[in-house]
Amino acid sequence: MLVSALLFAIMGVLTKDVAREIPGPQIATVRFALGTLLVVGLCLSQNVALRPKRWGWLVSRGFFGGIAVVAFFAAIERVPVGIATLLNQTQPVFTLLFSWWLLAERPRHPRAVFAALALTWVGVAIVLGLSPGDWQATRGFLYGLVSAVTSGIAVTSVRAARRSEAGVPGESPWAVFLSFSAVGFLVTLPFVLPPTGHWVTPSLHTWGRMVLAGLASVGAQLILTEALGHVTSIQAGSVNQLTVTFTVVLGTLFLGESVTLHFVLGGLLTLAGVYATLRAAL
Repeated sequence: MLVSALLFAIMGVLTKDVAREIPGPQIATVRFALGTLLVVGLCLSQNVALRPKRWGWLVSRGFFGGIAVVAFFAAIERVPVGIATLLNQTQPVFTLLFSWWLLAERPRHPRAVFAALALTWVGVAIVLGLSPGDWQATRGFLYGLVSAVTSGIAVTSVRAARRSEAGVPGESPWAVFLSFSAVGFLVTLPFVLPPTGHWVTPSLHTWGRMVLAGLASVGAQLILTEALGHVTSIQAGSVNQLTVTFTVVLGTLFLGESVTLHFVLGGLLTLAGVYATLRAAL
């Protein structure tokens, strides 16, 4: 989980750096293409067997996961990478709500859940107050929240696809990962191809950074998938919040982004609310 969180942070910082020259959706397209090629290559070498069955949940995972990545990268283009990551990491809150609604997974302490949600949104409100009147930042905040909501749907879809029902085993991690990459690739194509999109030709150096960002993201996803089989939901959700810390530190060191007391206060309240939500759900 720690390695996965660090790789997600590296991906975010590299994406922010590349986004100065290349639109976020184009970076997302490259990321999804790398993931798709990896799984297809493993299938052709007969190292991975897919055998998908729950097509609806798999398509849902890829579609909403694709939107989440595009929205997250769009947020990174417009606001400091630490803020974009913080907003994206409120995803467990929405996963809980969608799992409650779509999978009938009622939390053990519903009242505590709503109290934790309130704490989360107080923290988010403080973070959103960082740049009043700045439309570019406001768009970035909105994209960050969209990425969290759609990530919540995507993660709920993963849980539905992976669980066993009536003696029928769930989807393999590779089938889920391929659905994320392949459908996500299709979701992002209209953003980079005419007539609805535009492809910006990267320099060789930019290609290298973009591919590194994609590889960091793919590695983080694969390691996360493996780690989730060995930790509890509380442990996973708690350690995953370190992505925000890692991203803020790397953004400060390599991008020269500043960390204000305002952001620290709002960020701590937000992460505390997410953690409390996870605790109340189990």
